[in-house]
Amino acid sequence: MNIVSRRAVLAAITAGAAGVLTGCAQAPSSAGSAGASFSPSSDLAAPGDSIPQVTIKGAFTPYGDELLGVAGIDRGYYEAVGLTVSPEPYGAQLDLLMNLTPLVNGQVDLGAGYVPTVANQIDTVKNVVGFCISDVSYTYRIVAPTGKYTTVAREMTAGKTFTEALTTVMAQLKGERLICVESGSPLFRNAVAEAAGLDLEKDVTIEFLSSPDMVKAGFAGRAEFLSPSSAVHIVQLQQDGWEPLVDLRQVIDNLPAEQTLPLRFTYSGLVTTTDYAQDNFETLLRFTSVIYRLIDEMQADSEATAATFVDYVNSYTGTDLTAAELAGTFDNIYSLRGFDEATAFYTDSDDPFFYETVATANLAVLAGQGVIDEGHTPDELSIAGKVYAALVRYRQEADKALASAPAGDLKTRAQAQYDARNYLDAYRFAAAAQN
Repeated sequence: MNIVSRRAVLAAITAGAAGVLTGCAQAPSSAGSAGASFSPSSDLAAPGDSIPQVTIKGAFTPYGDELLGVAGIDRGYYEAVGLTVSPEPYGAQLDLLMNLTPLVNGQVDLGAGYVPTVANQIDTVKNVVGFCISDVSYTYRIVAPTGKYTTVAREMTAGKTFTEALTTVMAQLKGERLICVESGSPLFRNAVAEAAGLDLEKDVTIEFLSSPDMVKAGFAGRAEFLSPSSAVHIVQLQQDGWEPLVDLRQVIDNLPAEQTLPLRFTYSGLVTTTDYAQDNFETLLRFTSVIYRLIDEMQADSEATAATFVDYVNSYTGTDLTAAELAGTFDNIYSLRGFDEATAFYTDSDDPFFYETVATANLAVLAGQGVIDEGHTPDELSIAGKVYAALVRYRQEADKALASAPAGDLKTRAQAQYDARNYLDAYRFAAAAQN
């Protein structure tokens, strides 16, 4: 079920090449200064016994992982950290993967989004950054009617190497039509074609359609090879007689790292503007804490958590998923990263999805393809590492304050916030309890 996925990813790679939203320039100049110039205060928040009440103009994008925050609204988690998302009940229905304008013009303050979208538009949209990475996505794949064609998995089970298997599989597309998502990233199909020795321009007829129209075309027999990038539509296809010939996880697991690094740039999470971040950093910390709390619950009981927001997912995206199907996408298509796991994104250079390495590789590919100008750095795309570092610091300070705070209501409330991943107010309450 995944919903809609992704990701147009590098999304505008194709769009950008066609002159649609993309992005900077010789020197990162203002684009470079966007994320890189953002610097939160090094001072700790003042102790206190209450949480400021803030209304946020928010937007949740119509994809399964991006809609996880809706569960936080229904469960009262944002209210518990002083946040109200407007317009009620679930914010604006805006697709920030496809269009960042609502952020730029102030229509929304923050929303669910996709860091690769920022990369594609960095020359023209210089003040939008990711501030939380919740998961990575493995949606990219090529699918065909089940049993009609051989697959990489079958070929490898029969004893072939991955490259041999991929060559056999991709040869089946020669002279055929492949339908891809309009405005989607060409990196996956280009990578598998190159590894298999297939010339997409000469050997394959490529057609572009929206995700829903792609599914309809496949079911109508207009093409037998599809490259969906939406989890929800992947689930729909695979439930109704289609299977993956090759998917992103297989590519990442089997091709050399230098070939797959750009393909790993599939970070989902939350986006905002640098101006909003500078003026409302504590709000971002509280908002992010809710996402980590929801990830905890999704990992503990994915179906029960999915049941909280599956009806909204279906009404928003026009799908008909069950809670189990929605939960399933978080098991095999979306790879959630909880608070303790997330440290690898920002500190472990050996992690396959280490942000700095992967983002640098992706920016280089985009620049090399002429989608954006050269000279950009990962800091321009995301401040999520700074948000995460702040939460880690507040957890450390909360640990010390809770250890020395006397028993009582404030300490109890501090512990409750701590257990809910709101380390900012856990520290504030526990520090106030010491006075």
